[in-house]
Amino acid sequence: MADLVLTNATVLAGRSLPAASTIAIRDGVVAAVGDARATAAAAPGARVFDLGGRTVIPAFHDAHAHVWKMGHLLTTMLDLRGVESVEALVARVAAFRARRPAGSWLLGRGFNEAAMTEGRMPTRADLDRAAPDQPVALTRTCGHIYATNSAALAAAGVTSATTAPVGGEIDHDADGVPTGILRETAMGLVTTVMPPPTDDDYERMITAALRHQLALGITMSACCGVNPQLLAVYRAMDDGGRLPARVTVMPFRRVDGVPDPVPLPARHVSPMLRVDTVKFLADGGLSGATAALSVPYRHATTRGMLRFARAELEALCRESHEAGWRIAIHAIGDVTIDQVLDIYEALGPHPQGLAHRIEHFGLPSAAQLARAAALGVVAVPQSIFLYELGRNFRAYLPDALLPRCYPLRAMIDAGVTVALSSDAPVVENDNPLAGMTAAILRRDRDGEPLLPEQGITAAEALDAYTRGSAVAVGLEGRLGTIARGAWADLTVLSGNPLKTPPEALSGLSVEMTILGGRVVYER
Repeated sequence: MADLVLTNATVLAGRSLPAASTIAIRDGVVAAVGDARATAAAAPGARVFDLGGRTVIPAFHDAHAHVWKMGHLLTTMLDLRGVESVEALVARVAAFRARRPAGSWLLGRGFNEAAMTEGRMPTRADLDRAAPDQPVALTRTCGHIYATNSAALAAAGVTSATTAPVGGEIDHDADGVPTGILRETAMGLVTTVMPPPTDDDYERMITAALRHQLALGITMSACCGVNPQLLAVYRAMDDGGRLPARVTVMPFRRVDGVPDPVPLPARHVSPMLRVDTVKFLADGGLSGATAALSVPYRHATTRGMLRFARAELEALCRESHEAGWRIAIHAIGDVTIDQVLDIYEALGPHPQGLAHRIEHFGLPSAAQLARAAALGVVAVPQSIFLYELGRNFRAYLPDALLPRCYPLRAMIDAGVTVALSSDAPVVENDNPLAGMTAAILRRDRDGEPLLPEQGITAAEALDAYTRGSAVAVGLEGRLGTIARGAWADLTVLSGNPLKTPPEALSGLSVEMTILGGRVVYER
Protein backbone atom coordinates (compact mmCIF):
# COMPACT_ATOMS: atom_id res chain seq x y z
CA MET A 1 0.00 0.00 0.00
CA ALA A 2 1.40 3.40 -1.02
CA ASP A 3 1.56 6.30 1.41
CA LEU A 4 2.27 8.99 -1.23
CA VAL A 5 0.95 9.09 -4.78
CA LEU A 6 1.76 11.56 -7.56
CA THR A 7 -0.80 11.44 -10.33
CA ASN A 8 -1.70 13.28 -13.54
CA ALA A 9 2.03 13.86 -14.11
CA THR A 10 4.47 13.75 -16.99
CA VAL A 11 6.98 11.28 -15.61
CA LEU A 12 10.47 11.26 -17.15
CA ALA A 13 11.55 8.08 -15.43
CA GLY A 14 15.06 7.90 -16.85
CA ARG A 15 17.04 6.59 -19.78
CA SER A 16 15.19 3.89 -21.79
CA LEU A 17 12.26 3.80 -19.35
CA PRO A 18 8.68 4.21 -20.65
CA ALA A 19 6.52 7.28 -20.13
CA ALA A 20 4.16 7.24 -17.15
CA SER A 21 1.61 9.44 -15.43
CA THR A 22 1.53 8.14 -11.86
CA ILE A 23 4.08 7.26 -9.17
CA ALA A 24 3.23 5.40 -5.98
CA ILE A 25 5.66 5.61 -3.06
CA ARG A 26 5.83 3.44 0.04
CA ASP A 27 8.32 3.71 2.92
CA GLY A 28 10.56 6.06 0.98
CA VAL A 29 10.86 3.80 -2.05
CA VAL A 30 9.12 3.85 -5.44
CA ALA A 31 6.44 1.13 -5.22
CA ALA A 32 4.90 1.51 -8.68
CA VAL A 33 5.23 3.59 -11.82
CA GLY A 34 2.44 3.55 -14.36
CA ASP A 35 -0.95 5.03 -15.10
CA ALA A 36 -3.77 6.23 -12.87
CA ARG A 37 -4.56 2.69 -11.71
CA ALA A 38 -1.57 2.92 -9.36
CA THR A 39 -3.68 5.12 -7.09
CA ALA A 40 -5.72 2.04 -6.24
CA ALA A 41 -2.74 0.80 -4.25
CA ALA A 42 -2.81 3.84 -1.97
CA ALA A 43 -3.26 3.22 1.73
CA PRO A 44 -6.14 4.92 3.55
CA GLY A 45 -5.04 8.43 4.40
CA ALA A 46 -2.26 8.44 1.80
CA ARG A 47 -1.32 11.82 0.39
CA VAL A 48 -2.31 12.11 -3.26
CA PHE A 49 -0.94 14.99 -5.34
CA ASP A 50 -2.65 15.77 -8.64
CA LEU A 51 0.20 17.47 -10.49
CA GLY A 52 -1.92 18.84 -13.30
CA GLY A 53 0.45 17.66 -16.00
CA ARG A 54 3.62 18.97 -14.40
CA THR A 55 6.82 17.02 -14.98
CA VAL A 56 8.47 14.64 -12.52
CA ILE A 57 12.11 13.70 -12.96
CA PRO A 58 14.58 11.79 -10.80
CA ALA A 59 15.87 14.36 -8.32
CA PHE A 60 18.93 16.30 -9.42
CA HIS A 61 22.26 15.24 -7.94
CA ASP A 62 25.17 17.71 -7.87
CA ALA A 63 28.11 15.32 -8.19
CA HIS A 64 30.80 17.88 -7.35
CA ALA A 65 30.22 20.83 -5.03
CA HIS A 66 31.63 22.24 -1.79
CA VAL A 67 28.68 22.25 0.55
CA TRP A 68 30.20 23.95 3.56
CA LYS A 69 31.81 26.63 1.41
CA MET A 70 28.43 27.37 -0.17
CA GLY A 71 27.04 27.64 3.32
CA HIS A 72 29.87 29.93 4.40
CA LEU A 73 28.80 32.40 1.71
CA LEU A 74 25.18 32.02 2.80
CA THR A 75 26.08 32.82 6.41
CA THR A 76 29.18 34.81 7.39
CA MET A 77 31.51 35.11 4.37
CA LEU A 78 31.61 38.14 2.05
CA ASP A 79 30.24 37.20 -1.38
CA LEU A 80 32.34 38.84 -4.11
CA ARG A 81 30.92 36.95 -7.08
CA GLY A 82 29.95 39.47 -9.73
CA VAL A 83 32.14 42.31 -8.39
CA GLU A 84 33.07 44.47 -11.39
CA SER A 85 36.21 46.35 -10.34
CA VAL A 86 39.01 46.39 -7.81
CA GLU A 87 37.65 49.64 -6.41
CA ALA A 88 34.21 48.10 -5.92
CA LEU A 89 35.86 45.15 -4.21
CA VAL A 90 37.79 47.45 -1.87
CA ALA A 91 34.56 49.26 -1.00
CA ARG A 92 32.78 45.98 -0.26
CA VAL A 93 35.58 44.77 1.99
CA ALA A 94 35.59 48.11 3.86
CA ALA A 95 31.83 47.91 4.38
CA PHE A 96 32.14 44.29 5.49
CA ARG A 97 34.83 45.30 8.00
CA ALA A 98 32.39 47.72 9.58
CA ARG A 99 29.95 44.85 10.20
CA ARG A 100 32.44 42.35 11.62
CA PRO A 101 33.96 42.26 15.13
CA ALA A 102 37.11 44.28 15.62
CA GLY A 103 40.24 42.22 15.06
CA SER A 104 38.47 39.36 13.30
CA TRP A 105 39.64 37.89 10.02
CA LEU A 106 37.77 39.25 7.01
CA LEU A 107 37.05 36.39 4.61
CA GLY A 108 35.51 36.74 1.18
CA ARG A 109 35.17 34.71 -1.97
CA GLY A 110 34.31 34.92 -5.64
CA PHE A 111 36.28 37.68 -7.40
CA ASN A 112 37.31 37.09 -11.01
CA GLU A 113 39.86 39.47 -12.50
CA ALA A 114 38.67 38.72 -16.05
CA ALA A 115 35.30 40.23 -15.15
CA MET A 116 36.80 43.29 -13.43
CA THR A 117 37.47 46.64 -15.09
CA GLU A 118 41.17 46.68 -14.22
CA GLY A 119 41.73 43.12 -15.47
CA ARG A 120 43.91 42.28 -12.47
CA MET A 121 43.63 40.73 -9.03
CA PRO A 122 43.50 42.87 -5.89
CA THR A 123 46.89 43.25 -4.18
CA ARG A 124 47.90 43.70 -0.58
CA ALA A 125 48.04 47.46 -1.19
CA ASP A 126 44.40 47.49 -2.33
CA LEU A 127 43.27 45.42 0.63
CA ASP A 128 45.34 47.44 3.10
CA ARG A 129 43.22 50.44 2.09
CA ALA A 130 40.06 48.50 2.88
CA ALA A 131 41.24 47.08 6.19
CA PRO A 132 44.61 48.36 7.41
CA ASP A 133 44.37 46.75 10.84
CA GLN A 134 42.58 43.43 10.27
CA PRO A 135 43.72 40.38 8.29
CA VAL A 136 41.96 39.91 4.95
CA ALA A 137 41.95 36.73 2.85
CA LEU A 138 39.84 36.69 -0.31
CA THR A 139 39.49 33.48 -2.30
CA ARG A 140 39.43 33.84 -6.06
CA THR A 141 36.36 32.33 -7.73
CA CYS A 142 38.30 29.17 -8.67
CA GLY A 143 39.23 28.46 -5.05
CA HIS A 144 42.94 28.08 -5.93
CA ILE A 145 44.23 31.61 -5.26
CA TYR A 146 44.16 33.91 -2.23
CA ALA A 147 44.41 37.70 -2.30
CA THR A 148 45.62 38.83 1.12
CA ASN A 149 46.58 42.04 2.88
CA SER A 150 49.62 42.92 4.95
CA ALA A 151 48.03 41.89 8.24
CA ALA A 152 47.21 38.41 6.91
CA LEU A 153 50.72 37.94 5.51
CA ALA A 154 52.21 39.09 8.80
CA ALA A 155 50.04 36.64 10.75
CA ALA A 156 51.30 33.87 8.48
CA GLY A 157 54.93 35.02 8.70
CA VAL A 158 55.15 35.49 4.93
CA THR A 159 57.99 37.84 3.95
CA SER A 160 60.25 38.40 0.97
CA ALA A 161 62.40 35.55 2.26
CA THR A 162 59.58 32.99 2.50
CA THR A 163 59.90 30.03 0.17
CA ALA A 164 56.70 28.74 -1.38
CA PRO A 165 55.80 25.14 -0.56
CA VAL A 166 55.96 22.49 -3.29
CA GLY A 167 53.00 22.91 -5.62
CA GLY A 168 52.46 26.57 -4.76
CA GLU A 169 53.62 30.08 -5.62
CA ILE A 170 53.97 33.39 -3.80
CA ASP A 171 53.72 36.35 -6.18
CA HIS A 172 56.28 39.15 -5.74
CA ASP A 173 56.53 42.67 -7.13
CA ALA A 174 59.55 44.07 -8.98
CA ASP A 175 61.30 44.71 -5.64
CA GLY A 176 60.79 41.12 -4.45
CA VAL A 177 58.04 42.02 -1.98
CA PRO A 178 55.04 39.66 -1.76
CA THR A 179 52.03 41.17 -3.54
CA GLY A 180 49.53 39.29 -1.39
CA ILE A 181 48.67 36.76 -4.12
CA LEU A 182 49.17 33.15 -2.99
CA ARG A 183 48.59 30.31 -5.42
CA GLU A 184 47.70 26.67 -4.80
CA THR A 185 49.53 25.06 -1.84
CA ALA A 186 50.92 28.46 -0.79
CA MET A 187 47.39 29.29 0.36
CA GLY A 188 48.02 26.90 3.24
CA LEU A 189 50.52 29.38 4.73
CA VAL A 190 47.57 31.62 5.56
CA THR A 191 44.83 29.03 6.02
CA THR A 192 46.66 27.37 8.89
CA VAL A 193 46.79 30.59 10.94
CA MET A 194 43.13 31.54 10.45
CA PRO A 195 40.82 30.76 13.39
CA PRO A 196 38.88 27.67 12.21
CA PRO A 197 35.08 27.62 12.25
CA THR A 198 33.53 25.98 15.29
CA ASP A 199 31.50 22.80 14.97
CA ASP A 200 28.33 24.89 15.34
CA ASP A 201 29.54 27.22 12.58
CA TYR A 202 30.09 24.27 10.26
CA GLU A 203 26.66 22.84 11.03
CA ARG A 204 24.97 26.16 10.24
CA MET A 205 26.88 26.35 6.95
CA ILE A 206 25.98 22.78 5.95
CA THR A 207 22.33 23.25 6.83
CA ALA A 208 22.02 26.53 4.91
CA ALA A 209 23.66 25.06 1.80
CA LEU A 210 21.62 21.85 1.72
CA ARG A 211 18.34 23.74 2.17
CA HIS A 212 19.38 26.01 -0.68
CA GLN A 213 19.97 22.96 -2.86
CA LEU A 214 16.63 21.36 -1.98
CA ALA A 215 14.95 24.45 -3.41
CA LEU A 216 16.76 23.70 -6.69
CA GLY A 217 15.48 20.13 -6.77
CA ILE A 218 18.82 18.67 -5.59
CA THR A 219 18.45 15.90 -3.01
CA MET A 220 22.06 14.68 -3.06
CA SER A 221 25.28 16.60 -3.35
CA ALA A 222 28.99 16.15 -2.81
CA CYS A 223 31.25 17.96 -0.41
CA CYS A 224 34.54 17.50 -2.23
CA GLY A 225 37.51 17.78 0.08
CA VAL A 226 36.98 18.09 3.83
CA ASN A 227 39.29 18.12 6.84
CA PRO A 228 38.92 15.81 9.87
CA GLN A 229 37.00 18.37 11.96
CA LEU A 230 34.42 18.95 9.24
CA LEU A 231 34.07 15.21 8.64
CA ALA A 232 33.31 14.75 12.34
CA VAL A 233 30.57 17.39 12.11
CA TYR A 234 28.97 15.56 9.17
CA ARG A 235 29.08 12.29 11.11
CA ALA A 236 27.47 13.93 14.15
CA MET A 237 24.73 15.49 12.00
CA ASP A 238 24.01 12.12 10.40
CA ASP A 239 23.96 10.34 13.75
CA GLY A 240 21.54 12.95 15.07
CA GLY A 241 19.27 12.93 12.00
CA ARG A 242 20.05 16.58 11.27
CA LEU A 243 21.17 16.40 7.61
CA PRO A 244 18.49 18.06 5.45
CA ALA A 245 19.66 16.24 2.29
CA ARG A 246 21.95 13.40 1.22
CA VAL A 247 25.68 14.12 0.99
CA THR A 248 28.76 12.34 -0.28
CA VAL A 249 31.63 13.68 1.81
CA MET A 250 35.13 13.26 0.41
CA PRO A 251 37.97 13.52 2.94
CA PHE A 252 41.24 15.08 1.83
CA ARG A 253 44.41 13.01 2.15
CA ARG A 254 46.48 16.18 1.82
CA VAL A 255 45.52 19.47 3.51
CA ASP A 256 47.41 22.61 2.46
CA GLY A 257 49.73 23.83 5.17
CA VAL A 258 49.77 20.50 7.01
CA PRO A 259 53.10 18.66 6.57
CA ASP A 260 51.91 15.06 6.80
CA PRO A 261 49.18 13.20 4.90
CA VAL A 262 45.83 12.85 6.64
CA PRO A 263 45.22 9.23 7.70
CA LEU A 264 42.30 7.42 6.10
CA PRO A 265 39.24 7.83 8.32
CA ALA A 266 36.63 5.15 8.93
CA ARG A 267 34.42 4.50 5.92
CA HIS A 268 30.76 5.25 6.56
CA VAL A 269 27.70 4.64 4.41
CA SER A 270 24.15 5.48 5.49
CA PRO A 271 21.09 6.60 3.52
CA MET A 272 21.95 10.27 4.18
CA LEU A 273 25.77 10.27 4.33
CA ARG A 274 28.40 8.49 2.29
CA VAL A 275 32.07 8.62 3.27
CA ASP A 276 33.71 6.18 0.89
CA THR A 277 35.56 8.45 -1.56
CA VAL A 278 38.84 10.29 -0.98
CA LYS A 279 39.73 13.52 -2.74
CA PHE A 280 43.02 14.75 -4.19
CA LEU A 281 43.86 18.05 -5.91
CA ALA A 282 46.42 17.24 -8.62
CA ASP A 283 46.60 20.70 -10.25
CA GLY A 284 45.02 24.12 -10.19
CA GLY A 285 42.15 25.88 -11.91
CA LEU A 286 41.70 26.76 -15.56
CA SER A 287 40.06 30.14 -15.07
CA GLY A 288 42.94 31.24 -12.82
CA ALA A 289 45.63 29.76 -15.11
CA THR A 290 47.08 27.37 -12.52
CA ALA A 291 45.97 24.09 -14.16
CA ALA A 292 49.04 22.26 -15.47
CA LEU A 293 49.38 22.56 -19.26
CA SER A 294 51.87 21.19 -21.76
CA VAL A 295 52.21 24.63 -23.40
CA PRO A 296 52.12 28.18 -21.98
CA TYR A 297 48.87 29.99 -21.35
CA ARG A 298 47.84 32.50 -24.00
CA HIS A 299 48.32 35.52 -21.75
CA ALA A 300 51.47 34.46 -19.89
CA THR A 301 54.67 32.44 -20.06
CA THR A 302 53.54 30.10 -17.29
CA ARG A 303 52.10 26.60 -17.70
CA GLY A 304 50.35 26.16 -14.36
CA MET A 305 51.52 23.65 -11.79
CA LEU A 306 51.24 20.12 -10.53
CA ARG A 307 50.46 19.99 -6.82
CA PHE A 308 51.99 16.54 -6.30
CA ALA A 309 55.10 14.67 -7.32
CA ARG A 310 53.95 11.57 -9.18
CA ALA A 311 55.43 9.15 -6.61
CA GLU A 312 53.68 10.76 -3.63
CA LEU A 313 50.29 10.95 -5.34
CA GLU A 314 50.52 7.36 -6.53
CA ALA A 315 51.51 6.12 -3.07
CA LEU A 316 48.55 7.86 -1.40
CA CYS A 317 46.20 6.66 -4.11
CA ARG A 318 47.45 3.07 -3.81
CA GLU A 319 46.95 3.08 -0.04
CA SER A 320 43.38 4.40 -0.52
CA HIS A 321 42.62 2.03 -3.40
CA GLU A 322 43.82 -1.07 -1.55
CA ALA A 323 41.81 -0.05 1.53
CA GLY A 324 38.64 -0.12 -0.57
CA TRP A 325 38.08 3.60 -1.16
CA ARG A 326 36.88 5.22 -4.35
CA ILE A 327 39.29 7.93 -5.51
CA ALA A 328 38.29 11.33 -6.94
CA ILE A 329 41.15 13.40 -8.35
CA HIS A 330 40.86 17.00 -9.49
CA ALA A 331 42.65 17.06 -12.86
CA ILE A 332 42.08 19.84 -15.40
CA GLY A 333 45.23 20.43 -17.44
CA ASP A 334 46.36 17.96 -20.09
CA VAL A 335 49.60 17.24 -18.20
CA THR A 336 47.65 16.43 -15.06
CA ILE A 337 45.16 14.20 -16.84
CA ASP A 338 48.05 12.08 -18.10
CA GLN A 339 49.49 11.88 -14.57
CA VAL A 340 46.16 10.70 -13.16
CA LEU A 341 45.43 8.20 -15.93
CA ASP A 342 48.92 6.76 -15.51
CA ILE A 343 48.24 6.28 -11.79
CA TYR A 344 44.82 4.70 -12.33
CA GLU A 345 46.34 2.29 -14.86
CA ALA A 346 49.09 1.41 -12.39
CA LEU A 347 46.57 0.71 -9.62
CA GLY A 348 44.72 -1.89 -11.65
CA PRO A 349 41.16 -3.10 -10.94
CA HIS A 350 39.54 -1.89 -7.73
CA PRO A 351 39.29 -4.62 -5.08
CA GLN A 352 35.58 -3.83 -4.59
CA GLY A 353 34.90 -3.08 -8.23
CA LEU A 354 34.43 0.66 -7.65
CA ALA A 355 34.96 3.17 -10.46
CA HIS A 356 37.44 5.95 -9.75
CA ARG A 357 36.67 9.51 -10.83
CA ILE A 358 38.35 12.46 -12.51
CA GLU A 359 36.92 15.73 -11.29
CA HIS A 360 36.59 18.50 -13.91
CA PHE A 361 38.50 16.66 -16.70
CA GLY A 362 38.89 20.03 -18.39
CA LEU A 363 41.20 19.49 -21.38
CA PRO A 364 41.24 15.81 -22.39
CA SER A 365 42.54 14.70 -25.78
CA ALA A 366 40.88 11.95 -27.81
CA ALA A 367 43.59 9.53 -26.65
CA GLN A 368 43.00 10.48 -23.01
CA LEU A 369 39.25 9.98 -23.43
CA ALA A 370 39.87 6.52 -24.87
CA ARG A 371 42.12 5.65 -21.91
CA ALA A 372 39.50 6.91 -19.43
CA ALA A 373 36.77 4.88 -21.11
CA ALA A 374 38.91 1.73 -21.06
CA LEU A 375 39.57 2.22 -17.34
CA GLY A 376 35.89 2.82 -16.55
CA VAL A 377 36.71 6.25 -15.11
CA VAL A 378 33.73 8.49 -14.34
CA ALA A 379 34.18 12.08 -15.56
CA VAL A 380 32.73 14.82 -13.36
CA PRO A 381 32.84 18.08 -15.39
CA GLN A 382 30.97 21.36 -14.86
CA SER A 383 29.09 22.61 -17.90
CA ILE A 384 28.10 25.79 -16.04
CA PHE A 385 31.79 26.82 -16.20
CA LEU A 386 31.27 27.43 -19.92
CA TYR A 387 28.77 30.17 -19.13
CA GLU A 388 30.27 31.71 -16.01
CA LEU A 389 33.99 31.33 -16.79
CA GLY A 390 34.04 31.08 -20.59
CA ARG A 391 35.46 34.58 -20.86
CA ASN A 392 38.53 33.39 -18.92
CA PHE A 393 38.86 30.26 -21.04
CA ARG A 394 38.82 32.22 -24.30
CA ALA A 395 41.32 34.76 -22.97
CA TYR A 396 43.71 32.36 -21.24
CA LEU A 397 43.74 29.08 -23.18
CA PRO A 398 46.28 28.66 -26.01
CA ASP A 399 45.03 27.80 -29.47
CA ALA A 400 46.38 24.25 -29.16
CA LEU A 401 44.14 23.48 -26.18
CA LEU A 402 41.05 25.64 -26.60
CA PRO A 403 39.33 23.05 -28.87
CA ARG A 404 39.57 20.55 -26.00
CA CYS A 405 37.82 22.73 -23.41
CA TYR A 406 35.26 20.61 -21.52
CA PRO A 407 34.38 18.50 -24.59
CA LEU A 408 31.14 16.94 -23.33
CA ARG A 409 30.10 15.56 -26.73
CA ALA A 410 33.45 13.84 -27.13
CA MET A 411 33.31 12.44 -23.58
CA ILE A 412 29.95 10.78 -24.16
CA ASP A 413 30.86 9.58 -27.65
CA ALA A 414 34.03 7.98 -26.25
CA GLY A 415 31.91 5.93 -23.85
CA VAL A 416 32.88 7.81 -20.68
CA THR A 417 30.18 8.08 -18.02
CA VAL A 418 29.57 11.78 -17.39
CA ALA A 419 28.22 13.17 -14.12
CA LEU A 420 27.43 16.88 -14.42
CA SER A 421 27.87 19.17 -11.46
CA SER A 422 28.34 22.81 -10.46
CA ASP A 423 31.48 23.03 -8.27
CA ALA A 424 29.55 25.66 -6.31
CA PRO A 425 30.47 28.11 -4.90
CA VAL A 426 33.03 28.46 -7.72
CA VAL A 427 30.03 29.51 -9.79
CA GLU A 428 27.22 31.77 -8.69
CA ASN A 429 24.40 29.84 -10.35
CA ASP A 430 24.31 26.21 -9.25
CA ASN A 431 20.83 25.56 -10.67
CA PRO A 432 21.05 22.27 -12.62
CA LEU A 433 18.71 23.73 -15.23
CA ALA A 434 21.30 26.44 -15.91
CA GLY A 435 23.94 23.73 -16.13
CA MET A 436 21.81 21.88 -18.66
CA THR A 437 21.45 25.05 -20.74
CA ALA A 438 25.23 25.54 -20.74
CA ALA A 439 25.81 21.91 -21.74
CA ILE A 440 23.46 22.26 -24.71
CA LEU A 441 24.26 25.77 -25.98
CA ARG A 442 27.88 26.27 -24.79
CA ARG A 443 27.70 30.07 -24.70
CA ASP A 444 29.52 32.25 -22.22
CA ARG A 445 28.10 35.15 -20.26
CA ASP A 446 28.81 37.48 -23.19
CA GLY A 447 26.82 35.24 -25.54
CA GLU A 448 29.98 34.07 -27.28
CA PRO A 449 29.99 30.42 -28.41
CA LEU A 450 32.61 28.10 -26.97
CA LEU A 451 32.94 25.02 -29.18
CA PRO A 452 29.21 24.62 -29.88
CA GLU A 453 29.96 21.36 -31.70
CA GLN A 454 30.67 19.89 -28.25
CA GLY A 455 27.10 20.54 -27.12
CA ILE A 456 24.95 17.64 -25.95
CA THR A 457 21.20 17.06 -26.03
CA ALA A 458 18.75 17.96 -23.28
CA ALA A 459 18.15 14.26 -22.63
CA GLU A 460 21.88 13.64 -22.26
CA ALA A 461 22.29 16.61 -19.94
CA LEU A 462 19.39 15.49 -17.75
CA ASP A 463 20.80 11.97 -17.66
CA ALA A 464 24.21 13.31 -16.59
CA TYR A 465 22.63 15.30 -13.75
CA THR A 466 20.67 12.26 -12.51
CA ARG A 467 21.74 8.76 -13.54
CA GLY A 468 25.35 9.73 -14.31
CA SER A 469 25.75 11.34 -10.91
CA ALA A 470 24.29 8.25 -9.23
CA VAL A 471 26.87 6.09 -11.03
CA ALA A 472 29.63 8.41 -9.76
CA VAL A 473 28.83 7.48 -6.14
CA GLY A 474 27.86 3.86 -6.69
CA LEU A 475 24.10 4.39 -6.41
CA GLU A 476 22.99 3.47 -9.91
CA GLY A 477 19.53 1.94 -9.66
CA ARG A 478 18.88 3.55 -6.28
CA LEU A 479 19.04 7.19 -7.42
CA GLY A 480 18.85 8.81 -10.84
CA THR A 481 15.88 6.75 -11.97
CA ILE A 482 12.17 6.42 -11.25
CA ALA A 483 11.64 2.69 -11.13
CA ARG A 484 10.22 0.21 -8.68
CA GLY A 485 12.64 -0.26 -5.80
CA ALA A 486 14.53 3.00 -6.36
CA TRP A 487 14.72 5.58 -3.60
CA ALA A 488 11.86 8.03 -3.95
CA ASP A 489 13.99 11.14 -4.59
CA LEU A 490 11.99 13.18 -7.09
CA THR A 491 11.84 16.71 -8.46
CA VAL A 492 8.62 18.23 -9.78
CA LEU A 493 9.17 20.87 -12.47
CA SER A 494 6.71 23.36 -13.90
CA GLY A 495 7.42 22.11 -17.43
CA ASN A 496 9.11 19.38 -19.41
CA PRO A 497 12.87 20.09 -19.73
CA LEU A 498 13.09 17.86 -22.80
CA LYS A 499 10.50 19.96 -24.65
CA THR A 500 11.57 23.38 -23.42
CA PRO A 501 13.90 25.52 -25.59
CA PRO A 502 17.38 25.50 -24.01
CA GLU A 503 17.30 29.28 -23.54
CA ALA A 504 14.13 28.89 -21.43
CA LEU A 505 15.23 25.99 -19.22
CA SER A 506 16.24 28.22 -16.33
CA GLY A 507 12.76 29.71 -16.43
CA LEU A 508 11.27 26.41 -15.31
CA SER A 509 10.52 26.37 -11.61
CA VAL A 510 10.99 23.63 -9.07
CA GLU A 511 7.49 23.06 -7.74
CA MET A 512 8.32 20.31 -5.27
CA THR A 513 11.31 18.31 -4.04
CA ILE A 514 10.77 14.85 -2.55
CA LEU A 515 13.51 13.05 -0.61
CA GLY A 516 12.92 9.46 0.42
CA GLY A 517 9.20 9.87 -0.08
CA ARG A 518 9.01 13.03 2.05
CA VAL A 519 8.11 16.41 0.60
CA VAL A 520 11.04 18.55 1.74
CA TYR A 521 10.41 21.60 -0.43
CA GLU A 522 7.30 23.15 -1.98
CA ARG A 523 7.21 26.32 -3.98
